[in-house]
Amino acid sequence: MQQKIISILFALLLCNLGFAQDSVSFSGHNTGILELQSSVPAGVWLNDKAVGNTPFIMEVPVGWSTYSLRAPGYWTESYLANFHKGVKVSHNVELKRSEIPIIEIPDVSRINDLRTLETMYDSLVRPKYYVPVPDSICLARFVADYPLPISPPEPLNEKSVLYHRYFDVYIKERQLSFNEWYENCAGSMQKNMVAIFTRIAELGSEHLTGYVPIVAANFKSTSLNGLKGNLEFYFYSPDARAEVAWKGTWEHEFLTGDDLIKALTASAPLALTFLTVQNETVWIPVENGYSRRYYKYSGLKVSWNGLLIPLNGEFILPDYIRIRPEVARWLAEGPREIVPEKTVYAELAKIPGGTFKYKGIDTDVKPFTINTSPISQELYKAKCGEKNFGKYKGDSLPAHSVTWKEANKCCTLLGGELPSEAQWEYAARSGSPYPYYWALGTSAKDYAVFGEKKPVAMRSKKPNGWGLYDMFGNVAEWVKDDGFWYGKYKFLKGGSYKSGEVSLNAENAEEEDARYWGTHVGFRCVYGDY
Repeated sequence: MQQKIISILFALLLCNLGFAQDSVSFSGHNTGILELQSSVPAGVWLNDKAVGNTPFIMEVPVGWSTYSLRAPGYWTESYLANFHKGVKVSHNVELKRSEIPIIEIPDVSRINDLRTLETMYDSLVRPKYYVPVPDSICLARFVADYPLPISPPEPLNEKSVLYHRYFDVYIKERQLSFNEWYENCAGSMQKNMVAIFTRIAELGSEHLTGYVPIVAANFKSTSLNGLKGNLEFYFYSPDARAEVAWKGTWEHEFLTGDDLIKALTASAPLALTFLTVQNETVWIPVENGYSRRYYKYSGLKVSWNGLLIPLNGEFILPDYIRIRPEVARWLAEGPREIVPEKTVYAELAKIPGGTFKYKGIDTDVKPFTINTSPISQELYKAKCGEKNFGKYKGDSLPAHSVTWKEANKCCTLLGGELPSEAQWEYAARSGSPYPYYWALGTSAKDYAVFGEKKPVAMRSKKPNGWGLYDMFGNVAEWVKDDGFWYGKYKFLKGGSYKSGEVSLNAENAEEEDARYWGTHVGFRCVYGDY
């Protein structure tokens, strides 16, 4: 009976709280009250611990606390509030739905044109507006939609330990949201890509014959009448897809080699050349995208005066194509199954615009997106080409030993560019007026790898206030600005694992020959306005 009375009294107390004013108390202890409503039912986490569901009301110790609301299919929201004794903090949170982008593709089993399939592939993995990695659509939507962290409430600032605690929770929640989002989003993308790749593989064993213009030709006669001799043709298609030389022999009863060349190269050709290729291409990253060409040439015929004349000879690829290891391997293979490459992504952070002191001058910076870490060796090898990282190798290590040109090219292939020195410094400061993030109350060792003998795995230290790791130490980072010798010298920022603490200063810039590289040199990329 006594237990029943206690339960009734507790229920009445809860009902009364639903109509409480701003100054209320549960127990009279040194606590405030947190009351939460949300647009959809959501779980509540207080100081990174699960405490209940909305609608929610609870005593909270006096002082600063972080609370988060999570709901399946919605972005997590995280907040920081100061609780006073007997005072209720009420918050009605409008959660934002995390909608998965829907990409519908037609039935690819009915598509027989390889270029159409490649265009469909591009629409999934190389959207023009964002980072061209296999999960770029998912990344772009996440970066654009996920809520930004709240600004430090008065009297806190970006350097406050209490705000750092909130930001640690925000980063954790964002990563959890990303993991869930990516699994759902990339799954649908991957399903479509598998269908496209499978169809490409099915078409790869077929052979196609088509007209390709001759851009140059030579004939050396081995007979007095010119009806026998050695021919050389150089082919180049307007779309740059076909580029190859052919060397072989010519023998005909009445058509001389010289007359054949005149017929083929006339402004209005009297003869046409038709190349036969395997219906498969090698995709090689180049400065502004992918180079796709037919490389396996298997036959050449000349159409002249109603006759189709087969020619005997060999095809010779240009050196810059032929000597590439991936091309040599591919040429040696027969038709093969094409499987989707491993998905590799780089987490990105949205940097808000603002004004800061850059080289002593108030400088405006537009919003931009940046890699939260230096480019990893895993991402570099997956998207920017093979590279030997020597004895300091590993997927989680930063890509190092890169020249400025290599770094710039990799950023281009990833859909971005190297940051300007102003962008880099603005991001490194993360809203702080000081040239290093740990100016007050913290240690450089908490945020930077320095005074060491080798690079270490990224994210081994704390991020700055905008969620950026390793902005100082580990590897120094190339920026795009020219040094004193324009074009030949560039700047490195942030210091490296070799540096002393005094070098870890956002204003410092190390001028180096653009051809310079070392195990302490890396980079990260920016991707324009968000």
